[in-house]
Amino acid sequence: MAMGLLCACGAPVSRPMPLAESGPSMVMMGSTSYMADLQPGETGITLAVTRDDVPFGYADGLEAKRAAEIFCKRRNGRLMSTAMGHFVDGAWQFEGGCI
Repeated sequence: MAMGLLCACGAPVSRPMPLAESGPSMVMMGSTSYMADLQPGETGITLAVTRDDVPFGYADGLEAKRAAEIFCKRRNGRLMSTAMGHFVDGAWQFEGGCI
């Protein structure tokens, strides 16, 4: 029992990825380009994703989430599993961002 408790204490803790010092970053999926940007949000860090050619619509959440996952992976992280997307003015925002 004590050994199990010791193992749990040594488990790594997921922390939000720090804001990008370089600002927004381009993400490519096929021939479509996106801009991903970690920004301060209401409850911590938000990952905002926009599409370069045509603004996202409300039905484009999965496409935006895939672009967000690529962005996080490029920064050696992953999109927070509980990140719920919110559609705001042609952009999809994911609270929690990358971890």
